[in-house]
Order: sequence, then C-alpha cells, then structure tokens
Amino acid sequence: MPLNIKPTTVEERKQIYAQTLLNKTNKVSKISDNSVLSAHAYGVAKVSGKAEKDIVLAMSKLFPDLAHGAQLDQCADNFGVAARFAAGESSTSVLIVGAAGTQYIAGTHTWESKSGVQFTLENSVTIGSEGFTYAKVRSIDVGIKTNVEPNTITKVSPEPTGHSYTTNEYYAQFGRDTESDSLFRTRIKESNNIIATRTVSMIEQVFMKINSNVLRVFYQGIDPQGQLILAIVTQNGVDLNQNELDALLAQGDQYFSLVELRSYGRQNYGIVLRNIGWQYIDISFRVELLQNANVDDVRKNIQIAISKYMDFRYWKPGDQNVEWDELLQIVSGIQGVKYVPDQYFFPNNDVRTDPNRLPRLRGFRMLNLNGTVITDLQGAVNATFYPNVADFSLQQTVLTTI
Repeated sequence: MPLNIKPTTVEERKQIYAQTLLNKTNKVSKISDNSVLSAHAYGVAKVSGKAEKDIVLAMSKLFPDLAHGAQLDQCADNFGVAARFAAGESSTSVLIVGAAGTQYIAGTHTWESKSGVQFTLENSVTIGSEGFTYAKVRSIDVGIKTNVEPNTITKVSPEPTGHSYTTNEYYAQFGRDTESDSLFRTRIKESNNIIATRTVSMIEQVFMKINSNVLRVFYQGIDPQGQLILAIVTQNGVDLNQNELDALLAQGDQYFSLVELRSYGRQNYGIVLRNIGWQYIDISFRVELLQNANVDDVRKNIQIAISKYMDFRYWKPGDQNVEWDELLQIVSGIQGVKYVPDQYFFPNNDVRTDPNRLPRLRGFRMLNLNGTVITDLQGAVNATFYPNVADFSLQQTVLTTI
C-alpha cells in the first residue's frame, strides 16, 4: 500500500508547539503574535522543518513511493534491483525473398522502414534453395520510436543482385527510451514477484539471455541415469551444436534447482540438454493457378503460411494434430490460387503429433491439374522464424550475473 506522507507547513508546526506548551503548563494562557513565545515557536517550527525534510529524504531511500530521480536510483540499489534501464534499440526478423545464393552481409546491407528507421543485420545470411529466408535485424538508433509496425520494413540498401523483396512479418519491438520514474518505481515494487515464476519459464529466460536464438524449453521426463531431460527449440529451427548446448549448461547452472545442479565431486549435471526432435510433414497437392500468378511467389507464400500454422511458440506436442483440412484451406486461400482439388491433396488424414517432437514442413510438391510437377522441393527443410519474448525485468534484475 503506497505511503501518503504530506509535509507540514511552518504554521502547522507552530500550532503543534503551542498545543504541546499549553497542555504542559498553567503558567501561560495564550501566545500572542510577535510575542517572545511566538518567536520561540517559529524557531522551533523552522528547525523541526529541516528535520522533517531529512526524515523524508531518508525514508525515500526505503519507500519507492516517496522517491524521485537520484533518490529512486538509490532505493533500487538498496533493494538489489538492477539500475534504471537505458534507452535501447528494437529488433525483429525480416523475410527476404530472392534468387538462391543471394547474399546479405552484416555491416554492409541495411534495411529501412517506411518511417525512416534503419536496421542492420545481426549475422550475414544467404538465401537457400527455397527462395526465401529470415534474418534478424536490430535498429541502428535507439528509443521507442524504433518500434515499427509489421510490413513496413520494405527497403534494403544496397540491393544485391537476385533480390526480389523484403518485409517484416512481426513488429519491431523492445525499443525503449530511458526508463521513467513511474516505470522504474513499478519495477522496484514488483521486484519480489519477478522470481515467482515456473521453473521451466525461468530456465527459458536464462537460456534466452545466454543464447538469443533460444525460443522454448520443453521438459521431456527423466533418462535412465535419473537426469532431467530438457529439449531446446530455436527461433529459426536450427539445432544447437554441442558447444552451444554446453555453454547453456555452464553459464546457466547457478540458476538450476538443487535437483539439476552438478553435485560436489561429480562430473555430471542432473540435467541433460538436447535439441527438440522434428516430426517432418510432407505435402503434395494439385493446383490451378490464375493466369497472371507468379509461381515462385505462390510457392513461397504457401510454405510461409503453413509454417505459421505450425507455430513453434504455441504448438502443444501430443495434444494438437496437424489437420489436413486446415492445410487444404491454407493452400486454397493463398493469393494466385484458383482451385485445389481435395482428392489429390496429401496428407488426406489428420497427422497425430509425437509428444516429444514438433511438426515441421519438409517435403513440398506442387503439381498442376494434370499431375505435372510445378515446383518440387522434396526433402528440403524450409526456412522458419518465430520470435521469442524476453522478460527484460527478469533478465536485467535476477539474471544480471550472466
């Protein structure tokens, strides 16, 4: 409950003095203006005002509701809360469509939104055989103004040979101005609730801070050695190598529970990290396209839409099935598609999902109504990207040692 301490005025303190004096003696019946006692009361009131000010300043370092500016910074330090957040840049992922082999170099190619906000690549990327890929970008400038809406980052400079188009399917988010007093005060007051989170959610945030490509963590039971099994899902579907898995263990062990920690004198942790298993979905269908439809664009848009249907962020393995009628509806609804006969659509039954695997589009065969292949990418794993949501309060307060 917020404190409501109102400073008193000189007159109020003089009245308190006069009331106390008259209650303690019968030698005085009144205090006249400009009298000796009135002057004495004024002096006491002024001195007590200075004391009141010092008391309030001292209390402001203990109670966030009384603090502002530098006092609020000191209050956070007393509570062990991370310092006021500085201004930060936004980040998102851009979809890049172009010819296979087209390269985009970090530090050379920049993206620009319709509002003029510029973004730079985190890592260089090359378009694969699918004809599209995703790349993570971050804003060059900082502040809340760098949070731009979806489908507004449409320009890349310099434009490489083979480039078709680019856009951001998701908001550019997490850009912020320097933390205001009100937001900082709220974070200090809620600091005790930051660690009140489920164990798996806590470990997800730990792993995200160590490796920003981590998306989700699944608990998959206990192995024959009695170790807990955690499966890692990445934002772009890439499996982490052994060095990256070892880094998650080594840097995150201080946040594990007693069951997961490596006991003194033992060589093994009580936890095993592995990459999530994939349940690959192969799709084949016949389609009639509109005469003016671009075959490559239709293929790419179908693959992207199906990947979003099997969104890693929300999929519940074992509880959800890949429904073939949903896939048929997705293909039929893509711009440029005129007709999709359901008797030639595969899979033609719902696919039950493995509790320990995530579904992922792999085989993709698009044929015309006569059964002739239009585009065949059998066996190719298509590009994916699903952004994770970082808990900045947790990462920058509890997880400050990483």
